[in-house]
Amino acid sequence: MIYSVLKPLLFKLDAETAHHLALQISELYQAHTYQFSPRLSSHKNTLELPSPIGLAAGLDKNAQALTTLSSLGFGAIEAGTITLKAQGGNPRPRVWRYPEQESLRNAMGFPNGGRESILINLKNYQGASVLGVNIGKNKESTPAESIDELGQLVSTLGQANYFTINVSSPNTPGLRALQEPGYLRELFSELKRHTDKPLFLKIAPDLVKEEIQGLLKISEELKLEGIIATNTTIRPDLGVGGISGKLLYAKSLMVQEELLQSQTPLTIIGVGGISSFGDILRFWKLGGQWVQIYTAFVYQGPTFIHHLNKEILRFLDHFGIYQLQTFFDLSLAVRKKMIEEYEKKIS
Repeated sequence: MIYSVLKPLLFKLDAETAHHLALQISELYQAHTYQFSPRLSSHKNTLELPSPIGLAAGLDKNAQALTTLSSLGFGAIEAGTITLKAQGGNPRPRVWRYPEQESLRNAMGFPNGGRESILINLKNYQGASVLGVNIGKNKESTPAESIDELGQLVSTLGQANYFTINVSSPNTPGLRALQEPGYLRELFSELKRHTDKPLFLKIAPDLVKEEIQGLLKISEELKLEGIIATNTTIRPDLGVGGISGKLLYAKSLMVQEELLQSQTPLTIIGVGGISSFGDILRFWKLGGQWVQIYTAFVYQGPTFIHHLNKEILRFLDHFGIYQLQTFFDLSLAVRKKMIEEYEKKIS
């Protein structure tokens, strides 16, 4: 109700100004601990989430509102992208809305307060959601320097339950070129010297099949926890920066399908334009389990995650299943059949 009143006012402001204002307002809110239904819990490899719906990186770059965001029902929250040294990012304006397509374009360039200031916020986190930390290199750092930077980050940000390595943002010059085996082998070998926390690689949606399979192969070889698919997409016709939201959905889904059809043991987290329970069901039909949301949260408001969690419980009730993990433990063929039946019911 409150968001329906605030949204028209916030959307009259510059997108980045509105974003900062919303986070500042949320800091004033005395967040309660969200009571997750035990039925929503599921596990994959070394992680267990109290809900399969996570918050993607980018919303809370400085980890300033983590506890409040946790109270909205996210099973996991990913702070960042965090760099070793503070940096201001690219010049403003650098965020644009596309309301009719429920999409955003950003050319932020990793603006954040750097490790030292954000560390305090991470230590103050008191939510029930699994805490992920998304890290990236400083803009001026060379590839060789970035390996040391990222190693320092994982060694000191120990509050994280997992780390995501961002080498796929389109807003840092040369960053996407680091999605190649030689660099990734050296990088993750160094990171594993500094932490035993689960490591994810976040990849771009603008990859051909051979590149996707190559990144999957190297991720399996390096025994990563998984891959987050995907980051934002490039649309030169719309301008500089990366596109998120519904304009990204089809591209992200193709990458997710390519990864999941390989039946990899890695955890594949789907992100990119997911904006309804129907989108989550489509990801589950591919064999996926956990998703992340960002842009749909901006457009649909803070009650959106509560709504999705309730939709999952209704889905389980329809089939007489108590816990979500029981559903994920079924064969993919059985899951597909169940989802197709449910899709007919709600269509």
